[in-house]
Amino acid sequence: MKNNFDNLKKELDNTLFHDVYFDDNQYKKVLNSIASSKKNREFYPFKKRLNVIFSSSVICLLFTGIMYFIGIELNLFNGIHNKQANYIVKSKNELPNEDSKYIPAKQEENDKDMTKEEILTKMLNTVDNFETARGEYIIHYANIPSNATIEYTVSLKNHRGGFGIRTDIVNGEKTVSSEYFTKDALWLVSEQTKTYRELGYVENDNTGKELKLEDAFSKDSNGVNFTNYRESIPFGLANETLFPYEIASNYTRDLDTWEIEKQNEELLGHNTLVIKGEISRADFQSFRFWVDKDTGILVKYETYNEKEEVVDYLHPKKLEVNVPIDSEKFTPNLVGYVNEDESKQNLPRMKTGNIDELVPAQLKQQWEEAKNSSNETTILPFGDSVYIYPKKGYLVNYIEVNGNNGTLYLAKTSNQKSSGTFPALAEGYKVKNLKIVYEDE
Repeated sequence: MKNNFDNLKKELDNTLFHDVYFDDNQYKKVLNSIASSKKNREFYPFKKRLNVIFSSSVICLLFTGIMYFIGIELNLFNGIHNKQANYIVKSKNELPNEDSKYIPAKQEENDKDMTKEEILTKMLNTVDNFETARGEYIIHYANIPSNATIEYTVSLKNHRGGFGIRTDIVNGEKTVSSEYFTKDALWLVSEQTKTYRELGYVENDNTGKELKLEDAFSKDSNGVNFTNYRESIPFGLANETLFPYEIASNYTRDLDTWEIEKQNEELLGHNTLVIKGEISRADFQSFRFWVDKDTGILVKYETYNEKEEVVDYLHPKKLEVNVPIDSEKFTPNLVGYVNEDESKQNLPRMKTGNIDELVPAQLKQQWEEAKNSSNETTILPFGDSVYIYPKKGYLVNYIEVNGNNGTLYLAKTSNQKSSGTFPALAEGYKVKNLKIVYEDE
């Protein structure tokens, strides 16, 4: 049998494998092929499991989609959708410091014809006709050598308050002042001096009471015109335009002296009624008003002389009514500013006469000793104050300050007062040394 196999190998080598070359490289390829086949056999079970998982996932997704579609058709998810929609809307509206922001209802424009009585009543009651306003205008008076630019923001209802900034340029120099108010405080701020004043105020008690023309205009017992006014904001900036009560009273109370020139004229996006009238003034003889028909706000006005030249005017640059307002801006940033009233208290000042009650307890004994030494001048410093008891026949004239050193000038009294003494209290003089000078010596 062995010989037969040996002969078979020889026969194959001489015939079928005669032209086949088989070296070490072919040998390695065969081994690699066997190893690869083994790995494939090991990977196959994992691949099979992966296919099963993938197929199951696809089936689950299809099932979920079908159930969701059925739920939508049967309105099963409306509650969830509404809750999500409400949350999205709420999130969009929840801006930083939401409590300080107020968004009023949009103001609708009025294009209907109005009578004289209707438009004048609107002007006298503007406080009832809008909630917030923001604007800018230029105002000019013939007797003032400059124009003023006014910017303002006001809220009358929710978060009551506002602020205004006035800019004047006189001889090339710019001055800026501003006013702020909240429901119980008013601030007057000067940019040039970096000072401010804080004031309390009491609002007008005519809130919520619309004034009819017969209630607004009357005459006293002497036949002099008398006018009742509605409430307005507590500072003067923007009053000319937002609350034109006074100018309406002075210019248009007599319905026979003016006419409605135009029922509808667009101005800064507002529908205005144009009034043209006559008035007797030294500088002008006629006027024209542009009144917002929705609110009664005086958007623009001009006065004219006999040549129809403009004399005084209010020209608007911007007017926005019932727009979102941030009440945080109603309180001024006073960092770096000084309270004007307190700064005045720190200014040097002099009190003369009987100041015994002003002498502190720590100086009482020395003060009594000074009274017994009336032939010499006694100086008693205490904090930023100096208690002065001049010698008989002299009184304090003034104190001159040079750094930490000062000079006290004493003037001689008249002969009639030469036997008297005239104590004085000098406050706010921050001096360490005080030299005495008798002006007659």
